Amino acid sequence: MVAIERPLLRLGRLELDAGLRALRPGPAVSDLVVTAAVEVPVSGSEPQYAWEVAWADAVREAEALGADQRTAQALAAGSGVVPADGSRVVVAARGEVLLTRWLPPGTVGSVRVGPLPHLREAAAAAARRPAYVVVLADRDDAVVIAHVAGDLRPAGRYDVGARPGTHPDPHPDRPPALHHGERHLTGSEPLGGGERNAAFTAGRVAEAAASVGAHIVLGAGDQHILDAVGKHLPGSLGPVITIASGPVPGDGDERLGAEITAALDEITGEAISAVGDLVSSAATAPEPGAVRGIEAVARQLAEQQVAVLLVASDLSQDDGSDYRLGSSPTQFGAGDAGTGDASTEIPVPLEDGLVWAALHQDAIVVQLPDRSGPLAGQPAAALLRRGAAS
Repeated sequence: MVAIERPLLRLGRLELDAGLRALRPGPAVSDLVVTAAVEVPVSGSEPQYAWEVAWADAVREAEALGADQRTAQALAAGSGVVPADGSRVVVAARGEVLLTRWLPPGTVGSVRVGPLPHLREAAAAAARRPAYVVVLADRDDAVVIAHVAGDLRPAGRYDVGARPGTHPDPHPDRPPALHHGERHLTGSEPLGGGERNAAFTAGRVAEAAASVGAHIVLGAGDQHILDAVGKHLPGSLGPVITIASGPVPGDGDERLGAEITAALDEITGEAISAVGDLVSSAATAPEPGAVRGIEAVARQLAEQQVAVLLVASDLSQDDGSDYRLGSSPTQFGAGDAGTGDASTEIPVPLEDGLVWAALHQDAIVVQLPDRSGPLAGQPAAALLRRGAAS
């Protein structure tokens, strides 16, 4: 893999649907929000039935935790068809489903009821599944497939079509052994046509990437063609990261799922490490561009200056103080300071308040396994937008 030069572009963010973004917490029981994460059950014979049973259990647990009956029962409506693996998280409030997302395998199932949705796991998973483009290239054709962040919508297919530098093969009956090597020597492209075709294909890749906001390009097929296309991509896109060589499927990239997952895990892992380095250096700069600690992060959240929120996986163990949310979703107060307006404050769990405020300013949320490294022993840190804390 290549070094990550623009780490924030290689990470995804959890986008709040309109209904969830408009949610305002309230003091009544009917205002309570339910967040359920249900793992795909092990069932070889009737997976969909087992899935429905698991969600029925989640509904009962939500009711036992004090959720309004209509809201608890809305969870089942958001469960949908059982996914192949992993978990699905559903957020419901006031009798309506406000968010559904797939979570990767390893996510622990849970049911939570409170004044805010519990979105830490979903936001952290979204950071590791940004938008991306896949290029399937061979000597005769190329297909470009654009995936939105989190694969929330079906992928968009961009057929490259007739490339301007392709000529009919002068020797179509050549044995397969003669088709290996530089494409202008063994394929249907003349010496001067390869670069024209590569530039043309790169243009389609850039168009597909722009349609989904992607900054990652994965490639499969002929390495010579992928390398040539990568040279014509803008700096924020290139190079093409090869995930498979040899013949490519012509019907899409579904059969490359394992390779795509492995590549995204590596790319986003490197990006998260680079963000951690940025936080470590910016937090100790003369004019700090990053802050650590709950109170410092809360102040920057209230000013809507957080670009990336970093939280420790054990953040919830710090939830012993009085944390409150004000009239604005980003107005999160820590400790005695509150939010400045006691009449509109709602007590909220620490991690839910932090993540809620971050997502309402379109921040990336990164979960770290412990408090070492960029967190420097603190439960949370933030990389700032303006580059210096006020």
